[in-house]
Amino acid sequence: MKTKDLILWLENTFNWQTVGITVAVLVGLWIIAHFGVKLVIHLLLKVQHFSENVKLILTNLVKPIGMAIYTWGGIELLSYLGAPQPFIIFAAELLVSALAISVGLALYHLIPALMMSVSKVGKDNIFKNNAIIRSFLTTILQVVMWACVLIVILAVWHINVNGILAGAGLTGVAISMAAQDQIRNFLGGVVIIGERSFGIGDKVESPSIQGTVEDITFRSTKLRTATGTLQVVPNSTLANEPITNVSQLNHPQIQLDYYLDVKTTKNQIEQLRQRLNQALKESGLFVDDQQQVNFLDISQKGCHLQVGGPLSKQGQSDQNQTKLTVNLLVLDQTAALDVDLVQTASMTEG
Repeated sequence: MKTKDLILWLENTFNWQTVGITVAVLVGLWIIAHFGVKLVIHLLLKVQHFSENVKLILTNLVKPIGMAIYTWGGIELLSYLGAPQPFIIFAAELLVSALAISVGLALYHLIPALMMSVSKVGKDNIFKNNAIIRSFLTTILQVVMWACVLIVILAVWHINVNGILAGAGLTGVAISMAAQDQIRNFLGGVVIIGERSFGIGDKVESPSIQGTVEDITFRSTKLRTATGTLQVVPNSTLANEPITNVSQLNHPQIQLDYYLDVKTTKNQIEQLRQRLNQALKESGLFVDDQQQVNFLDISQKGCHLQVGGPLSKQGQSDQNQTKLTVNLLVLDQTAALDVDLVQTASMTEG
């Protein structure tokens, strides 16, 4: 398109009459696109009894339909005014690109709403109780949608998409070689989400981590530890480790280990076992009659005493306080029987 031809067309075409027609047409297009479309959609929703999903789709189509009216009206106006053909083609490509972006924006906001709506359907819906899968698929759909919009825009401007895709393929190979760790993390995220072994809000344990899941992204899983710190764990690490989902246990358990002096007598051990059983039962921290007081073995460390069991609702409410209470009970009973604690092993939650 030559600039001289465009200037010549402007000089020869526009006078008071054509300017008035142009302004009138543009104002008319604005009224129809801005108010007319909204009015039609509103009346349609009011008269017809559509499902919630259909209402959602129609509401989000207001702006794309308005942009389609601008596109059609603008091209027709330029043709009526006798604009140079190259200029009409350029304007059409520009308007169609804007229309594609408008549709993309509408779909970008529509996809999460539709995914949320789908998650409310049925009792056994996989999205209903798994926000991770819903969020993951929403992101994938949005990325694919924007890729399609980009391809449409490139095609409108007559850019060779095949060449770009081929170049992108070679670039992808190079990037995959340089970002193997990131790819492993991504695949680990897919495994975690697919297996649904834990979800946001669950308390999990593995050989390397322990905490409450706050978020799962493509690269990592965020956990809040018992001390309140935020721990970011690569998904590839979690995907290759055994994970215990404590939140899915019917009754979370604790297990505390102690070591008594090897000079402790059999009579003292029996009395200590009976007293601890009674004290733990009366504490209400464990499920009825399921508290456990066991003497496991004798080693150089001493007589191995293990105390624990499935927790009641009272015991679950504050497990740190529960551990403290059990420790105090053990100290009281051993002191009453004149039994020495040689060594206390690390406390673990099961």
